[in-house]
Amino acid sequence: MNGFSMVKVGSILFMSLLSIFYMNTIQAQQMSLQQVLQKVIDHYPSIKSAAIQVQRARQENIKVESQLSWVLGANAGVNRDTSVFLGTPIDRYNVAGKINRNLNNGGELGFNASINREDSAVTFGPTIPNPITRTRVDVNYRHRFEKGSGNPLYEEGLQAAQVSEKLALSDEQNLYDQLASQVIDLYVGAVITNARIKSIEKTIERTERLSAYIQKEFKLGLSEQKDVLQVNARLSINRADKKSLQVAWKRQLVSLNRLMGRQWNSPLLPVANINQNRLPEFETVYEQSQKHSPNLKRIDARLQLADSQIRSTRDKRKDALDLVMFLGNDFNQGDMANGKLDESEVIGGISIEFNRGLDKSGFDAELRQAHYDKGLALQDKKQELEDLQYSISSLLAEIEASDDALKAFKHSVTAEQKKLDEAVERYHDGRIETDRLIDFESQLATAELSADLQSIELIRRQYQLELIQGSVWKDILLPKFTFDEFTIENKKLNHNSGKPTTEKEVK
Repeated sequence: MNGFSMVKVGSILFMSLLSIFYMNTIQAQQMSLQQVLQKVIDHYPSIKSAAIQVQRARQENIKVESQLSWVLGANAGVNRDTSVFLGTPIDRYNVAGKINRNLNNGGELGFNASINREDSAVTFGPTIPNPITRTRVDVNYRHRFEKGSGNPLYEEGLQAAQVSEKLALSDEQNLYDQLASQVIDLYVGAVITNARIKSIEKTIERTERLSAYIQKEFKLGLSEQKDVLQVNARLSINRADKKSLQVAWKRQLVSLNRLMGRQWNSPLLPVANINQNRLPEFETVYEQSQKHSPNLKRIDARLQLADSQIRSTRDKRKDALDLVMFLGNDFNQGDMANGKLDESEVIGGISIEFNRGLDKSGFDAELRQAHYDKGLALQDKKQELEDLQYSISSLLAEIEASDDALKAFKHSVTAEQKKLDEAVERYHDGRIETDRLIDFESQLATAELSADLQSIELIRRQYQLELIQGSVWKDILLPKFTFDEFTIENKKLNHNSGKPTTEKEVK
């Protein structure tokens, strides 16, 4: 291949790479923080795991409520035995059933029914029926006056189920906030890198214009070699800085795309604007932040659980004093030598049961532990509220100070621009050295970048304030899960003793 062909191929390759870069730049999607956060929430796998934990916690309430459901019991049997008189064989048949349940007030209600039949090989007398069938039905009720009154096991079980759900919900919200905090850091970092790249590009553009002017003056003999070398050295440094920033930007782009579940090199242009709304009052932000805070919700759940434990332990410490009653009917039927037996008798009874533990030190220790748990939770809540107050106060003060600083930086940019424009005019007249002009240009670039960075820091603090009070989620559509796949899987496991089933059979 001759030299001309190599140059031609090189030109084609350069133009192809340039067009690819240009297309990527054109197709770069502008995305706000809310758009990035929405894509992260839609993609992030742990979100569904947290939702499953919430769904699992909600099943506890169903488990506790089932304690008040009816319980059915039954038994049946047959046996052959001998009587105490003469060893006469007797055949016995019995069938019994009962149904009972616990009540909201702590009592127990039950219904019993039984049928017993005895058939002896020998009849012992004309007044003794053989065979004989005994049928009994009764209703019984136990009322608790002390220990167990009000069914604390059920009530505290419901309380524990609610606490479990609250803890799962707070963990879910905490995961959301952690993701948002991570996204904010990455997103703002990407905005800063882009601001630095734009700043260095503006510097390169001004330096290139200066370089072209000096080259022209040098050819006319109006500039010296040192001026050309100074400008070219500055241009090389700026271009090297730009390449370094582009490497950092690629790393940030990959991290953002990974969180969003996009192709690693998908182009993206972060766009962040300052919130121009009036700064909210401290009390408003503090109230909203308390309602949103996952840590406070978790502490409140701990307090609720400690109170429940205190009530439960106090009930355990009580003496048992129960009133037991039953009422029913007893039917006896059988054959006798002088006729048939057919009698019915109303039966019933009432009794009081008392039970007291002599050593209650274990219950006292358990009660003290519950009070200690409550005290620890109250201390943690106090600390959390104090931290929240200081965080909000600090953010509000920083936002106000950053806004003032940004106005000062903008005035500085205006002043540096006027200074540079005046220096350029003097340079054209030969009244200023090249190195002084380069210094002025560098000072303007520093002022512009400082203003941009101050603006971005103001945006970062506004994002953090929105996160702490939960308003960052205002325009975010949180995912909803139906958990249908778990229902189908359970049906598959239970159907036909674990035999494989088709999707049609499951439905």
